[in-house]
Amino acid sequence: MLIKSLLRSSSFRQAAIVAFISLLISSASIVVCDYILDNIMKSHVRSMIFENLEDQELIRLLNNNEALISKLDSDASADNRKDHFTFLLNASGKLLYGNKNNLTDEHLATLNSKRTNPPSIITLKNDNIELLGLLIPLANGSLYFNAYNIRPMILQTRIIPLMTGAGLLAIQLSILLISLPFSLHNLYRVNHIIETLEKYTNGKHKVRVSYKNNGDEFGQLSKEINQVLARTEKLMEEVRSITSHVAHELRTPLTRLQHRLINISERVENEELIELELAIKESEQIQMLFRSIMRLSEVETERVSLQKDKINAYEILYEAYEYYQPLAESKGIEIKLEVNRKLSFYADRILIFQAIANLLDNAIKYAPESRTITLGIESTQSATLIKIADQGKGIPEESKLFVTQRFKRLASKTEIFGHGLGLTLVHAIASLHNGDLDLINTHPGLCVCLKICPNKTINQND
Repeated sequence: MLIKSLLRSSSFRQAAIVAFISLLISSASIVVCDYILDNIMKSHVRSMIFENLEDQELIRLLNNNEALISKLDSDASADNRKDHFTFLLNASGKLLYGNKNNLTDEHLATLNSKRTNPPSIITLKNDNIELLGLLIPLANGSLYFNAYNIRPMILQTRIIPLMTGAGLLAIQLSILLISLPFSLHNLYRVNHIIETLEKYTNGKHKVRVSYKNNGDEFGQLSKEINQVLARTEKLMEEVRSITSHVAHELRTPLTRLQHRLINISERVENEELIELELAIKESEQIQMLFRSIMRLSEVETERVSLQKDKINAYEILYEAYEYYQPLAESKGIEIKLEVNRKLSFYADRILIFQAIANLLDNAIKYAPESRTITLGIESTQSATLIKIADQGKGIPEESKLFVTQRFKRLASKTEIFGHGLGLTLVHAIASLHNGDLDLINTHPGLCVCLKICPNKTINQND
């Protein structure tokens, strides 16, 4: 996983690309260097061959085979170079002078095929030797071949580009190794920024990016992100505060208005009474909305006092069951409890009951085709899981991203009454308990899981 993440790191990829380009350049430099050295060496050999032909006495004897052989023998005794070879072939192609072990039949055929050519530089190769020399056709039909074995020279000069390539390869590996800790550090900083933003989007608005102000781009980016998060949180807090303030300020006048409407309704009849009853109902709905907004604002801003007490799982579910059983029976729905009677956990009882009540109310309203709604509480080592499962149509996957936002609803008010604040409040209660809210389609049905962390679950017998 670390290697996969590292390969996605731009800094490591840049270092790898630089190393790869350097590898291509070094490979090309080896080939070019080998080619240049080979040409220099062959040019040097040609110079030595032509220096040998500057011997005037040798030139004068080129058309006298016997005198030439005698001259070559005397020169060979004085020449200590083991890579210098001289050959003399007569007009019939027979080798008159030179070590025949250094020339194969194929080499002799090559030399004899060039009798009619002007003097030229030719190369003869076999497994043991590589001769580079000057072939001179003589006037008497003989062939004079003065050559050097360049294979030892090639092997010696080839070490230079190989050593150069090895050095460049070592430099490239060093680049990768040196860039590795920097890439890992940058990868850690990027992942930290991503994790912080994910936590912020999940409702944990107090998180900030940790950074050292060392002047680099990551430090500057982290600073700017923190400023944006702080500014966003401040604006959100102002919006929540204004909303709560407006709801609070309007609550009292609406209550007085509702009382006046009730008083008037006691003195009228017929159509006027019906209209007044509708107005009273509308005012009640507005008051319910204001109470929901104020409660949500209290939970989200953590102004509510969080009292974590020992809660018996069965008791709190049974309390919700008793409260909603009449409504469920009227719709032909059975509420089942699946919980260990001895299971207990620590949380704010009032908030948890409100969350369970909201979820159960949603299950009854949005899944009326359910025959059974199951309430359950499970315990793990890290969390307490409160589950409400229905047998309805579920929820579209794309809708899961926004149903916990304020005033977001899957159904219109004309279909099902509501304000779109229920799941928002449940999600805020979960966040207040360091938990989360999961919506899981069970096909058919929807299972809403309220997770509470950290978990401190106990048994009644403890």
